Amino acid sequence: MRPARADVVLSLRWAALLTVLFLPVYGLCNWITAQRDARYRLWFDWELGIPFVPQMIWVYLSLFACFFLPMFALRAPALNALCRRLAFAVVVSAAGFLLLPAQTGFERPGVAAESPAAFALVYFLDLPHNLVPSLHVSWSALFLLALREASAPWLRRILEVWFISLCASVLLVYQHHVIDVAGGLLVAWAAHAAVRDDGSWAWLSGRQP
Repeated sequence: MRPARADVVLSLRWAALLTVLFLPVYGLCNWITAQRDARYRLWFDWELGIPFVPQMIWVYLSLFACFFLPMFALRAPALNALCRRLAFAVVVSAAGFLLLPAQTGFERPGVAAESPAAFALVYFLDLPHNLVPSLHVSWSALFLLALREASAPWLRRILEVWFISLCASVLLVYQHHVIDVAGGLLVAWAAHAAVRDDGSWAWLSGRQP
């Protein structure tokens, strides 16, 4: 439970780099799509019958806990691999947001009385346009898969349930549709394939971490 200082420093360095990448890229894509008049309708009619479950906002926000867990379970090569996969997912997802400007079919219910601060935070950070693929699902998959590979069997079951709950939460708090979830899983798979487990890029001939 006490990670090596080098792993903490590496984790914090990657956290800073990913923040610098994520915030402007995600925000700019949202702003660009918000200016467009035409957006795609990428949902099934039956999805509009999915119930709104405000309590699931806490599961949705539990992704933030994943930012702090890898340093306790992963060492430098695995940390590098995870964070390069996360960066890959941001870039590929940004291309998806711009190529498939989408609109949500859900009516945002406003700030729920049960957890107003949580919903206010989500609505402040996330305009309802960066939908396909769901970067929330991509990052959840990459974080929890990396942790699962370094965990004991009993803990793997907990991580699997956590991941399924995260995927469900994006639907139950009306942030995403089913196709967004499927797209997020596809991006996570591509990111995992693009970066080797030692942290090197799969398309490079050398294996530099």
